[in-house]
Amino acid sequence: MVAAPVVEESAVERAFASLVEYLDFDGVRLVRASVSRATSPESDDDAAPLARPAVAAAPLARSTVRARVRESSAACTPAVERPAVSRTSTPGPQSRGATALGAAVRPAACDPVAELEAMLAAAASLSGTPWHEVGGRRVHEALDLLEQLDRRLTGLRAGVVATIEAEGLWALDGQRTVQAWLRERTDATAGAASRQVRHARALRDHLPLTRQALEAGEVSGEHVTVLVREALHTDRLRAQLGEEHVGEAFLVEQAKALDAAAFTKLVKHWAVSADPESADRAWREAGTKEQLTLSRTLDGYHLAGWLDEVSGQLVDTALRSHLGRKSKDDDRTSAQRRAAALTSLARQSLDAGLQGAHSRIRPHLTVTASLETLRALAAASGSPVPPRRSDGTPHEAGADFGFWSDTALTAPGGPRDPGRGEDLFELSGEARRWMETWQPGDEHVISTTIDPRVMTGVEPATLEDGTPVPPALLARLACESGLSRVVFGPDSTVLDVGREQRIFPAHMTRAIIARDGHCQFPGCDEAPGFGEIHHSLQWYRDQGPTSVETGILLCWHHHDWVHSQNITIVRSGGQWHFYRRNGWRIGAESGEDDPPPNPTGQVCPLEASSS
Repeated sequence: MVAAPVVEESAVERAFASLVEYLDFDGVRLVRASVSRATSPESDDDAAPLARPAVAAAPLARSTVRARVRESSAACTPAVERPAVSRTSTPGPQSRGATALGAAVRPAACDPVAELEAMLAAAASLSGTPWHEVGGRRVHEALDLLEQLDRRLTGLRAGVVATIEAEGLWALDGQRTVQAWLRERTDATAGAASRQVRHARALRDHLPLTRQALEAGEVSGEHVTVLVREALHTDRLRAQLGEEHVGEAFLVEQAKALDAAAFTKLVKHWAVSADPESADRAWREAGTKEQLTLSRTLDGYHLAGWLDEVSGQLVDTALRSHLGRKSKDDDRTSAQRRAAALTSLARQSLDAGLQGAHSRIRPHLTVTASLETLRALAAASGSPVPPRRSDGTPHEAGADFGFWSDTALTAPGGPRDPGRGEDLFELSGEARRWMETWQPGDEHVISTTIDPRVMTGVEPATLEDGTPVPPALLARLACESGLSRVVFGPDSTVLDVGREQRIFPAHMTRAIIARDGHCQFPGCDEAPGFGEIHHSLQWYRDQGPTSVETGILLCWHHHDWVHSQNITIVRSGGQWHFYRRNGWRIGAESGEDDPPPNPTGQVCPLEASSS
């Protein structure tokens, strides 16, 4: 039998002797002031008014502490004898081969800190163990047990950190933030301390089921890191966690069955499906961070930079194609072989004359999307029908203001067309009449706007390695891609493969190049060899006629930029007009900043970025 611990009230009194405190035990607020400042206001005129409320509240704080001490002493009961923790010799069912810990019956003990001290003493007794003498599978079992202990202790640590932050006593040590206090207390780096606090808050406030699974050893800390990083950064994702079928419970069950790498891909898929608008925004922001520096040094060049997911995979695919198979006598490191591959790629480009006037190079990138995803993307795209103002009058093509991006969603044929029924592939009467009477040369719109409402809940397309593709990026890739139909049967059996097809056949592409001559973005004269054909997806969804009128030649750089910035392009009177998402025409005197120049060196003085 273990006697209940005795807490001396004198220790509480001593805590208040040098520092007057008013403490809300729910952890909402902590106000402190020194006794010297409270009793000697003339020594610090500014501090005295702040100290007086704390002095007045000190008796209440003391009585509250004494009451809590008495409650704690009364609640403590002698600890009962505990059964030993059993360790099975075969892998248990808890998670991917980890050895199951026996379910120990926790006594009605009042001091969990004492239990942690006992665990620490037990761990210390294992220090210096000659594990090589244990031998056999017992060492593997030891690793399984350590993994389970690490997971459970990680869950306990998160609960302790969350409690410490909420109580607020950490502020008595003079630290400004709980992260700074934790860094000082545990000798951790600033990043590690911030990560611990962030995870503790997430498990407490948003991921209760994950916390339970972590404390039970069913998921690892890496699974928690994935959820905190990918599933909590928007309000819509946090709300989705509460869904019964595809919420946190679903993700936790998947975490129990998947390793951290596979679970990361699954959560990214889940996030894109739950909040496609956020995924599109993240892709646009990532595009602005791309950079590459090539700096001359004393004995060579230094290369550094950062690429987004798609650009990185394009470069990686190209480099791997030049790496080839490593020969037996090749003693170069992987980094050295990649450097040689980059040089080979550059030489091939220059030797083959790929920068010629009529070369058209497309990314060798495979994107897999279901038919339902492509149909949803087409249905979510802006309408080619010129929109009208609220008074029914048409916008004037070429005016400095008028065609903002959302007008393509509410125009006839758009996903938010008031005259449309439940079926997004069924045109309203007004849209159908426009499609039937449209002739080449008539005014029309090429919109890059995508309605996130239509894409919500739709399975995202994927790259070759399973990385999910946001809807706006899929629209960009589909704009100048070859489409191949693959029909799958049971167990992913390929039943049929269609020939690669393009929306614009080669002869129409040549016609568009002959008409436009160069990139049609205002101020850019990039040659067709670095260009692609941009068009409207909705036009082909609605079975509109394929015509050179519905395509425009853009260089690679501006094709990317038009999609990422939701640029609306209007064809009227044989002229192209470009409008930002806020309705200002690019090239108009709107006072906005210009976009980055063309990366191939052609300066586009009239380009402008979205506000």
